[in-house]
Amino acid sequence: MAISEAKRKSNAKWDKENMTTLGCKVKREQAEQFKQYAASKGTTANTMLKEYVLACIDGTGGNIDPCNAAGVGCATTREK
Repeated sequence: MAISEAKRKSNAKWDKENMTTLGCKVKREQAEQFKQYAASKGTTANTMLKEYVLACIDGTGGNIDPCNAAGVGCATTREK
């Protein structure tokens, strides 16, 4: 069943009042690699990033591995 126009507008209004988008700039190639990585783990880049943010603010993020926030782990780690 399709969502009604009134419900769509209501949802859009709620989102505008209560949600925001976080973002960061990365090279296109890096973004594509991350999206492919997430897909290989059966998730999305958005889900992985969101879970990492939530883990950081719920008090468990002090020592969190950003690549394991979604429970998937990184294939490799980058040297700092």
